[in-house]
Amino acid sequence: MMSPSALEGEFMRSKRGHVYVLTTQNSELVKIGGTDHPPMKRIREINAAEPYRGLGPWTLYDFREVHDWRKVEYDMHYAFRSKQSRTPRGQKELFRIAPHRVRARLNALDPEQIVSKPKIDRMFQDELFAGFLTKLFSFTGILNWLDIQGAWTFTLFPGTSGGRYYTINIGRHEVAFASLPDPAEKGSYHSIVMDCLVLDFPDVRKWVRRHRGTLRNDVYASALPRSVSVGFWGSFVDAHQFLELDGVRRALLAYWSEGLIVLKERGAGSVHSRHHNWNAVAELRSRIAPL
Repeated sequence: MMSPSALEGEFMRSKRGHVYVLTTQNSELVKIGGTDHPPMKRIREINAAEPYRGLGPWTLYDFREVHDWRKVEYDMHYAFRSKQSRTPRGQKELFRIAPHRVRARLNALDPEQIVSKPKIDRMFQDELFAGFLTKLFSFTGILNWLDIQGAWTFTLFPGTSGGRYYTINIGRHEVAFASLPDPAEKGSYHSIVMDCLVLDFPDVRKWVRRHRGTLRNDVYASALPRSVSVGFWGSFVDAHQFLELDGVRRALLAYWSEGLIVLKERGAGSVHSRHHNWNAVAELRSRIAPL
């Protein structure tokens, strides 16, 4: 028999889920909903069935992972009840309201409702780390693929042996991470996977060698063809500088975009999806594209 504390924990897990805001180019209405499942799965269901399909395709505008999604969804609906649309018939989740107003409401949620809030606070307390992630997310265009989160995953301060700041996976394939600082190495180890066209840029190879790094072809069995794993030691200032080298962005976009396209075509989630930090992605997005 479960103890009272174990029962309470199980109850909390059963209510944990996502609230989301969907928009479509075919209507001024927005959909405010909630789900036990990753929004990727719910969006596919919404786009496949009436009464919402006729207005679609719907895409993910904003989202939060919360401890009690039914309560948050109810509060959102109640707050915007005067904007609720009565058409099409058979639905109660469409609202005639500017989506940025709904985002503002999500931003104002009680912090106690937000899953993994301490990790997100820790991320933004380190300005150099937060600045690098903002650059990486903006640089790679990964925020254009919000609908398939759970297929690509971002893990913040994962419990990896030795410790890491973050890990990004595209499917089961790890494409970027940074270790916690190693005093003996005077910095963190940074790893980013990209297309082999980066090898066409001599200044990149020189920069990596200066930072005690390597460029290795086809390191991972799960990688796409033409992959190059770039690793180097340094600070997040160094990592930021690496992203700005000629050729790096082109190689990143070539490799990451292909991987994300393949994921979308397959429509499958990742084995790492349970570790994905939805709220950290939402916070990064709000800082990159505030409106």
